Amino acid sequence: MSERRTALITGASSGFGVEFAKLFAADGFDLVLVARTEPPMQELAERLRVAHAITATVIAKDLSTEGASGELVADLAARGIRVDALVNNAGFAQYGPFVEADRDEMDQMVSVNVVALTQLTRSLLPGMVERGWGRIVNLGSIGSFMAAPMTGAYGATKAYVLSLSLALTEELRGTGVTVTALCPGPTETGFQARAEMADSQLIAGRTLDSAEAVARAGYTAMKRGKPYLVTGTTSRLFAFGSRFLPRTMSAKIAGRAQQKVPGA
Repeated sequence: MSERRTALITGASSGFGVEFAKLFAADGFDLVLVARTEPPMQELAERLRVAHAITATVIAKDLSTEGASGELVADLAARGIRVDALVNNAGFAQYGPFVEADRDEMDQMVSVNVVALTQLTRSLLPGMVERGWGRIVNLGSIGSFMAAPMTGAYGATKAYVLSLSLALTEELRGTGVTVTALCPGPTETGFQARAEMADSQLIAGRTLDSAEAVARAGYTAMKRGKPYLVTGTTSRLFAFGSRFLPRTMSAKIAGRAQQKVPGA
């Protein structure tokens, strides 16, 4: 088994997953790349192998399916791969009124955003604690801090991510293992297109942060052991200001920001 550390990154076929893979590889980590779509990961893996002389393992896995996380952990064990850093990046959103949301898609979203993240963390964390070193990055959102009408279920999954991450931060003090919740605002990742949010007032006409910049900020926060990081000036103001507003008021403000642009 390689003496180098290994980072497992979910959602590694695009967006933040690709950028985190580049950052870990540049620091000499071997990689395990996990996502539904294999070809982009194979191309990325080959580029990073050549550029950084690391090992990159590609595993195509749909984490929304029942038992997928357990299958992934079993696959890692069968390959003799020890995971030292985990980036729970896989996830997606639904946009629109809750009562109109596709129920199957909502179940899949909760499975990826909450269930898979929890199961992978629970499975891989004990080994990190035993070895006295580990890093976990969980992808939250500005929606982690307030109720978000029009993305209600999605925001609730991200509130869970932040809450779990902060709880684990306290539990793991002194173990050598840290957990960082990365909570970006709107970012140029293709995420909004999948959620059909491009016409919302939160997105339309705005210059979005780049996935590279957000991932780099999150990676730096992880290396420093920060419990959480909110990226983007406006998003930081939202997150900070929500602490001083009644919850109903912050939900109303968020709901207005999520409405579609008139005429869109």
